[in-house]
Amino acid sequence: MARPGRGLNWYLAGLVLLALVPTLVAAAIAVVQAARGFEAAQSLRLVDTARTLARVVEAELKGGITLLDTLAVVPHHTATGVIDPWALAAERQIGGRLIEEVFSTGRVPEGDGLSPQGVPLPVLRQAVLSARPAVSDLFVDPSTNAPHIAIAVAIARTDEETRLIALVVPPSRLVQLIRRGKGVSSSLVVAVTDSQGRFVARSIDPDGSVGVRAPSWSAGRRLGLDSGTFRTTTIEGVPHVFGFQRLRETTEWVVTVGEPLAAFQARATGHLINLGLIALAAIAMALLAAAWLGRKILRPVKAIAARARLIATGEERPPLSTAERSDIAEFEALRVSLERSEAALRDRAVAAAEAARSVAESERRQHLLATTGALVFWRLSADGQFAITGWKELTGSESPTKDNWLASVHPDDVAMVKRVWGQAITEGDTYEAEYRIRVANGSWLWIRARGTKVPAATGEGFEWVGLLEDIDAFRAAEAQVVHMASHDALTGLANRAFFRERLAALCAQGRKGAAVLCIGLDRFKAVNDTLGHSAGDAVLVAVASRLQGAVAQADVVVRLGGDEFAIIQSDGIQPLAASLLAERLMAAVAEPIEVAAAHTVTLTASVGIALLDEAGAEESLKNADLALDRAKEDGRDRFCFFEPAMDARMKERHRLERDLRRALADGQFLLNHQPIVAVASGALVGFEALLRWRHPERGMVSPADFIPMAEETGLIVPIGRWVLERACEDAARWGNGLKVAVNVSPKQLADRDFPLAVERALSLSGLAPNLLELEITENALMADVEGAMSMMLRLKSLGCCIAMDDFGTGYSSLGYLRTFPFDKVKIDRSFVQDLASARESGAIVRAVTGLCGSLGITSTAEGVETKEQLALLQAEGCDQAQGYLFGRPAPVEDLPALFARFGLRQGSPPLLPSEDSAAA
Repeated sequence: MARPGRGLNWYLAGLVLLALVPTLVAAAIAVVQAARGFEAAQSLRLVDTARTLARVVEAELKGGITLLDTLAVVPHHTATGVIDPWALAAERQIGGRLIEEVFSTGRVPEGDGLSPQGVPLPVLRQAVLSARPAVSDLFVDPSTNAPHIAIAVAIARTDEETRLIALVVPPSRLVQLIRRGKGVSSSLVVAVTDSQGRFVARSIDPDGSVGVRAPSWSAGRRLGLDSGTFRTTTIEGVPHVFGFQRLRETTEWVVTVGEPLAAFQARATGHLINLGLIALAAIAMALLAAAWLGRKILRPVKAIAARARLIATGEERPPLSTAERSDIAEFEALRVSLERSEAALRDRAVAAAEAARSVAESERRQHLLATTGALVFWRLSADGQFAITGWKELTGSESPTKDNWLASVHPDDVAMVKRVWGQAITEGDTYEAEYRIRVANGSWLWIRARGTKVPAATGEGFEWVGLLEDIDAFRAAEAQVVHMASHDALTGLANRAFFRERLAALCAQGRKGAAVLCIGLDRFKAVNDTLGHSAGDAVLVAVASRLQGAVAQADVVVRLGGDEFAIIQSDGIQPLAASLLAERLMAAVAEPIEVAAAHTVTLTASVGIALLDEAGAEESLKNADLALDRAKEDGRDRFCFFEPAMDARMKERHRLERDLRRALADGQFLLNHQPIVAVASGALVGFEALLRWRHPERGMVSPADFIPMAEETGLIVPIGRWVLERACEDAARWGNGLKVAVNVSPKQLADRDFPLAVERALSLSGLAPNLLELEITENALMADVEGAMSMMLRLKSLGCCIAMDDFGTGYSSLGYLRTFPFDKVKIDRSFVQDLASARESGAIVRAVTGLCGSLGITSTAEGVETKEQLALLQAEGCDQAQGYLFGRPAPVEDLPALFARFGLRQGSPPLLPSEDSAAA
C-alpha cells in the first residue's frame, strides 16, 4: 500500500516559509543598515555641533583681532594717549589686557619664553613675520599665574624698532561661550584644544582641566582631518564618542563635542529595537494573513476531500448545500463539478436501482402473466411440431394446433397474418403482427404476436419461438385517444377539427346539396351566472342530445366551443332542406330542460346557414358564422341565410375595428359637452362629456357604431381613461363650480383599476372630486351586482358623485335605487319625449321624481327639447334637465359663448337663455 503523501497544509506552510525567509533576511539587512545609518547620523550630529561651536570660537577670536586691527591704524604719535582708554575698555568687556610691545632692535627675540610684559615670544614673532594677526597656544601669565591666550598684531616695523599690540585673554571667556553654544546639552562634553593638544576651554571641570593634554590627541592629529569623529576615554575615565572641527582661519585649535558612549549606543539601540518591533509586527501580520488565506484554501479543499471520500466509500452524505463554498474560483469550480458528478452518480445509482427493480418486476410480471394467461408462449420446432402455453388462460378455449390455429383469427385479419408469416419464414428471422382472435364468449381480443428464428435444440436446423401478448386494453386506449382528439369531452360530439376534415371532404366531393348550420344558444351566459357552471354543462349535454335527434343519420353534429354548435347537412333540396332543419333545431332547443336542484331552463337558439355551393370548407364555416351573427342582431330566436353583403359588412367592421385601435394613439377622439341646468332656476349646473370620433377619411363616426365595438374589444377601458382625464381637465378649465358627467361602461366598472384611473384624472387636473359625476347604466349593474356595489363604494370614497343613467329602461330600477349609493337618477329620454302626449310617461316621471325626492336623490331629465316639456318637468318637481333646449353638445372651445348665453358671471347664478338665443 502506497504511503500517503504530505497534506496540503504542509506545502502551504513551506510556501509561506519560502516567501518569508527572503523577506526576513531583507528585513534584517535593512535593520542593520538602518542602525548604521542612525549611528552615522548621530556622529554627524556631534560633528555639526562641533562645527557650530568652532565658528563661535573663531568669531570670538576674530573679535579680538578686529580690536587689535583697529588700534593698529592709530597714528604713532598719539598711540600712547589712545591705548590706555582702549585697554580699559578691553578689560571691562572681555576681561583681557591690551599690551603694547616695542622692540628697539627691530626684531622679536628668539626663544619660547615670554616678553617683558608677559606675551609669548612665538606669537609675537609669528605676527611680525607673517604680517598677520597671530593667536598663541595656552600659556601661563606670570603676573596672575593663570592660563591665558594671546592675540598679537604688528603695528610698525623698522630696522631700529618693532612695535606690536597684544591682547591677553583668560580662557574663561571661551568656557562661557561653549557652554552657551547652540545644541550643547549638559550630557555633552565640549572642549577647545590648542595646537599642542592642551585644553584651552572645557565645559566640564574647566578649572581642573584647562592646560591638561587631551587624551588620544596624538592619534587624532595623525588622522590629518579638519573634522570627523573618534572614540576615546575622557580624563574622567568615561568612554565617549567625539566629533571634532579644526579652526580654519585664525589658529590650529580644535573644537571637540563628545557624548558618553553608553548614551550614544542607547539611542541607536532604541531605534534598532523600534525597527525590530515594527519588523516583528509586520511578520506577525503576514503570518496571520497567511494563516487566514490558508484557512480559506484548506477549508473548502478539506470539505471537498471529505465529500469525495464519502462518495468513494458509498457512505451516507449530507445534503449538497452543506459543502463549503470558496471565494477561489478554481476551488468553487471543483466543488460545483464534484457536486454535479455526485448528482450524476446518484442519478445513475438511482437509475440502476430502478432498472434492477424494473427487471425484477418484469421477471415477476412475466412469470405471473405466463401463469395467468396474459402472455402465451409458442414454439414451432424444426420438424413442424407446434406447442403453445397459456392459450386457455388467455382465451378460455382449448389450445389450437398447427393446422387450425388460423380459425381463431378474425376474418378481416387472416390475409394479413398469412402474408406477414410467409414473409418471416422465407425472408427474415423475426415475426411480428397485431390482430384479433376469438375468445370463448365470442368476442374478439387484440393480441401482438412476436417470434424469432433460433437454432434448434437438437443442433440441426432452426425453430421458431415467441409469445402472444394481450394488447386489447392498449388498443382500446389508443382508440379512445383518437376519439378524444376528434370529439368534445363534455358532449361526446365531434369537435372543430373533425368538423373541418368532414367539411373539406364534402367540398372535395362537390356536394351541391350540402349546407353548414351554426347554432348559438341565446343568453346562455345567464344560466352559468345564475345556476353555476355545472348546470350550464348539463344544459349543453341536453342540447347536444336534442340536436343529434333532430338531424338525419348522414348529417354531422359538432360542438365548436362554448355554447356554439354546428351541423353539416350532407344532402337535400336547398335552401328548403336547410330551412326545415333549422326550424327543427330551434324547436328542439326551445323545449324546457331540467337541471339539478329541480331547476328548469328554457332557451332559444339562433341559427346561421351557409350553402356549400362553390365555397370551400373554411369559407362555408365563416359564412355560416356571419349569418349567425346577423340572426342574433335581428333579435335572436331565428335563422338567417348567408348573403354576400354580410361578408362585406364584416370586412367593413374589421376595418373599423382596426381604425378604432389607432384612433386613440393618433388623437382622433374629442369631447363635446352638453349643458345641464337646474329646472327651477334655469341655472347652469354642469355638463355631460360625450365622446366623438373624427375619422381622417370617414369624418365623424357615430358613437352607436364605435362604442359597442370598443366595448366588445375591450378598447373602451383605455378610451375611457382618456375621456376621464380630458373631461376633468376641461372642467377644471371652465371652473365656476360646474360639474362634469362622464359615462362609465360595464367593462370599466368591472376593471379593478378603474378607481385608480379616476384618482389619477382628478390628481392631474386638480378638479375637486365632488365636481366629477360618473354615470352608470342599469345593464352595467346587472352583470355583477356584488362587484358593482364594491366598485361604487370605492368610487364614493374618492368623493365622486354616482348617477344612474337611462333610468326606467332596465329590469330592476326601483330596487337599485334602494340598494346602490346613487346621488342622481337620469330619466331616460323616451319618457320625456312622450311627456306631453302620453299620460303613462307623465305618471312615471312623477313617480320617479317623487321617489328621488324622498330618498334625497337628484332627478335629471334627458332629451328636453321644448319649453312645454320643461314646464311639465318643473310641475312634476324634477330637479335638473338636459337637452337641445339648453344647447347641443359642443367642444370646450365653444363653451365661452354658451356661458355668455346663460349670462354666466363669476359669483352670479346663470340664467335660462332667452327664446331667441335658444333657437339660435
